[in-house]
Amino acid sequence: LQQSGINTIIMEYEGSFPFTENGIVSNRYAYTKEEVIDFVDYCADLNIDVIPLQQCLGHLEYILKFDKFSALREDHYDVSQICPLKKQEARTFYSDIISEIIALHPSKYVHIGGDEAFLLGHCDECQKYVNQYGKSQLFVEYIKMITEIIIEKGKIPVLWADIILNHPEAISDLPQ
Repeated sequence: LQQSGINTIIMEYEGSFPFTENGIVSNRYAYTKEEVIDFVDYCADLNIDVIPLQQCLGHLEYILKFDKFSALREDHYDVSQICPLKKQEARTFYSDIISEIIALHPSKYVHIGGDEAFLLGHCDECQKYVNQYGKSQLFVEYIKMITEIIIEKGKIPVLWADIILNHPEAISDLPQ
């Protein structure tokens, strides 16, 4: 990769990250902390920045399948997405898991995902919110909370743009 001019890798671990605080999330194929550190160091020696990607809204089946996190779900049957109106609970949870990931990644960036949130506005409370403020505002208010966490930890947040491009009405409310 380095010889081909690649200088960045976005690494999405999902359940293969060696979480300790929320260890039930780590699957049986999870790397050890030493393996993650070795990988990141190896890439750094090649001038390749490893940006960790930790989803914050959708693509969270590997976490939300556990009863411990069921209160965060947007839907009781489709366990892929956090309800964006449960910001306080999600803030505590996300802050914990992202702290562990950041500790092993010196990159100035953290990718927060945010893509393919197909259930956005699905639950009854979110439907009420969307009817009053719009789907874009629902998304942006949640993402703002997540970006605050990343910025507080001294990193720069990055996210996929599909949802905000499909619902751009509140895009100017996103932090730079």
